[in-house]
Amino acid sequence: MTHRMTHQSTGGAGPDIRHTALAVGADPAWPLALTSFAGLAVLMVALLHDVAGAMAHTWWTNVTYNHGFFVLPTSLYLIWLRRAELRRITPRLEPLGLVALVAMMGGWLLGRAADVLAVEETAMVGMLIGLFVFIFGRTITRRLVFPLAFLFFMVPVGDALIPPLQDLTAQFAVALLRLIGIPVFHDGIMIEIPNGLFRVAEACAGVRFLIANVVISALFAHLAYRRRWKFWLFLGIGFVLPIVANGFRAFGIILIAHLSDGKLAAGVDHLVYGWLFFSIVMIVLLAIGNSFADRRLGDFSREAMAVPLRAGGKGWPWRIRTATLAAFVLLAGPAYAWTVMAPAEIVSMSTALPAPTVAGWRQVPGTGWQPDFPGADRTLLSAFEGPEGRPVELFVAYYAQQRQGAEVVYYANQLQGGGWSRVASGGVGGIADMPTARLDRMARGNQQKLVLSWYWVGGRFTANEYEAKLYQSLATLFGVHPAAAAIAVAADTPEDAARFIGAFALEPYLDSLAEPPVQ
Repeated sequence: MTHRMTHQSTGGAGPDIRHTALAVGADPAWPLALTSFAGLAVLMVALLHDVAGAMAHTWWTNVTYNHGFFVLPTSLYLIWLRRAELRRITPRLEPLGLVALVAMMGGWLLGRAADVLAVEETAMVGMLIGLFVFIFGRTITRRLVFPLAFLFFMVPVGDALIPPLQDLTAQFAVALLRLIGIPVFHDGIMIEIPNGLFRVAEACAGVRFLIANVVISALFAHLAYRRRWKFWLFLGIGFVLPIVANGFRAFGIILIAHLSDGKLAAGVDHLVYGWLFFSIVMIVLLAIGNSFADRRLGDFSREAMAVPLRAGGKGWPWRIRTATLAAFVLLAGPAYAWTVMAPAEIVSMSTALPAPTVAGWRQVPGTGWQPDFPGADRTLLSAFEGPEGRPVELFVAYYAQQRQGAEVVYYANQLQGGGWSRVASGGVGGIADMPTARLDRMARGNQQKLVLSWYWVGGRFTANEYEAKLYQSLATLFGVHPAAAAIAVAADTPEDAARFIGAFALEPYLDSLAEPPVQ
């Protein structure tokens, strides 16, 4: 009886791992699959080396994304924890993985056409996962969903959250200040109390702490919980808690400055207080999560015993010539980008755009407002005065063809130059025949102005950054209307801007810039 129980245990619930390893060694699918995946992954990184290099450069230079260096090693470690389970499964080619690979390659082409590095980087990680699914099959992939999904944390995204987090942090802090009876004046991201003026800067938005919390929460939840509801509950807490905590942090800094008459919670004190506060929040979060954990690291090995020896699954039998299909897919995308989508040579022109003639308006000196679009091929900044005698300023940044670093939607572009700063943002419609404009309220000391702006891409106007990138993608993919421009009008009121735009033939002016000069 004892011998029979041992034999059953070896074949079922309690196998000898050494025996399993020997069995795997006799299976040619594993070494072929591993070698093919490694080779194709290296080929992919070589073809997309500029994307991979840009991603690594962001990890190195931007402290918000330093965690990117640890994501791949962590994912490999999570896979290593399941090695006993994976040894018992035979890799099989999965055609759906090839479909995913093709889809991600299409996404990469869209990102390349729009010069959106985040889309290219996300698509590259997606291509790596699609390649994994194709090479190893759905049975293995199902057991490695989290380690594979965790790879998306390599993509350095999150800067788009900064403006809304700034606004949310300011509103949260103001609500708490009013709750305890401190008089406060709130204007966008500016907070004024009787003995101080505070601005919720980009560094105070909390995006760095939010991203770090989400990454750590996801990893902890995977290691600590078997039940999905616990995983998603803890991940949700890990997302909401840092946002709320950052509001309390901003409130605490203002309160300390108020009570100390500005002697504390400034400069270095500000940073030390912030990091100490966030460290305490992180410790509390992990302590709460650990209190209802239902898995330990050793459980991964025990969970492997539930997998029968030589578990297979759906998919194609493993053939090296079939796997080469992935290589053709990997080559197709870059080949298209290098040939059809190659940027044309930009003809050198004067960097200054000609000032337009606007009926009923005359040129006057500007106010010192100085937008900065560093990649623009040509720019215009001119001030006009209308019949009412109030000045309106026009800024145009023109791009003969958008390319990396020279784009209408680019992180380095800013409308708040010359000492002006953005106080609040929104949208406004009804400006002549133009679509809804982005409306920024700017301030410089006691001066204020309204700045209305649009993008002109692919012959169409929009104030939406994502639409502008979509139009750029379509123009680049199909090789039509490569010119683009950013247009901004600064005025005291939206009505003044509307009168100026109504008198200014904007689209014909932009079209004339795209025409080659007459020799």
